[in-house]
Amino acid sequence: MSAAPETVIRLHARKGHQRPAHTSQRGGTRRWLAGGIAGGVLAAILLLGIMPRLAQQHRLAAAATAVGVTLPSVSVTTVTHDTSPSSVSLPGALTAVRTAALYARTPGYVRRRLVDIGRRVRAGQLLADIDAPDLDQQVAQARGLVAQSLAARQLAQANLARWRALAVDSAVTAQELDQMQAAFNEAVANFNSAEANLQRLVQLQAYERVVAPFAGVITARNVDPGALVGPAGGVSATLPAGAGSALGSLFTIAQTDTLSVYVTVPEDYAAAVAIGKHAVVTVPALPGDTLRGRVARTAGSLDPTARTLLTEVRVANPTGVFLPGMYAQVQLALGAGAPPLRVPATALVIRNGPPQVVTVAPDSTAHYQTVTIGRDLGSWVEVTGGLAQGTRIVINPPGDLQDGALVHVASAR
Repeated sequence: MSAAPETVIRLHARKGHQRPAHTSQRGGTRRWLAGGIAGGVLAAILLLGIMPRLAQQHRLAAAATAVGVTLPSVSVTTVTHDTSPSSVSLPGALTAVRTAALYARTPGYVRRRLVDIGRRVRAGQLLADIDAPDLDQQVAQARGLVAQSLAARQLAQANLARWRALAVDSAVTAQELDQMQAAFNEAVANFNSAEANLQRLVQLQAYERVVAPFAGVITARNVDPGALVGPAGGVSATLPAGAGSALGSLFTIAQTDTLSVYVTVPEDYAAAVAIGKHAVVTVPALPGDTLRGRVARTAGSLDPTARTLLTEVRVANPTGVFLPGMYAQVQLALGAGAPPLRVPATALVIRNGPPQVVTVAPDSTAHYQTVTIGRDLGSWVEVTGGLAQGTRIVINPPGDLQDGALVHVASAR
């Protein structure tokens, strides 16, 4: 009975000894699999972090290599002649083609004043009357002297005729005849003198009527009725001389249907100004209106100080809208000549020295070329030296562009 329990215990002991061995084998396999998985995950993480960096490095290296071999890209244009009409704009001022200050030639008092400022008058129209009683009496006296001289001349002429008849019969001597001839000559001279004096006074008397010398507008009126006036100007003028009016004058009249504009043309354009050339006059105060005229005359000589040519441009002003004294801008057409070369203003390179442009040779090399510039036309600049027609130049050249460097022409115009 005792042997059976021991056998059972031993069987159970054997069975318990075999179960731990199977469990250890399975645990080792699991650890190996977990380590492999962990290593794979770690390797994947490393690959995912390193590969983008390597690709980025390759891209950066390729970009750096491309930048090192890429040529500067530039835009070029061809130098051509300026075929637009040549003109120059100059400042000036509108002036009346004729202006006159009217004075009293006869001393006296103003009896009537018939016009005032702004009045348009015609040639010969009466403007004022001057009362000069002293002059009127001098005219009457001169007429009496003329009549007296005429009677003396007639008497001397009759005596001379009788003496000549007596001289034929030798009734009078030659000396007496000569005396009669001298008396007649004296009478004639006295008559001529009296007649001339009368004409002088009559002419002065005509100046009692102040008339307009030409058709125009009264721009100044400096007297009223009752003012004492004379050849030296107003003596007791009731009004001060207006702006631009001559001191002591009675009236100032201006012809405004035709206006003149005097401009000073610089020496560079003086040779191209020709009489008869067209001109366009604009007034800033009247931006919607323009006047068209022609060059009437030039001074024919430059001002030695300013080196300018005084030029007169005449324009018609039939409506009278444009007034003398207005500031004006004159667009003056220049004479025909060789059209100048022009380049874009953005093509100029201005540094310490004279202005330059960057030219592009047929082998695509860039070279700096010194040029001489003329007029500044805003977006364009005239070139008077240093370039030839057809030369290709760079527009907006880069600041770091070196002389002799190869360039790539991206666009041309």
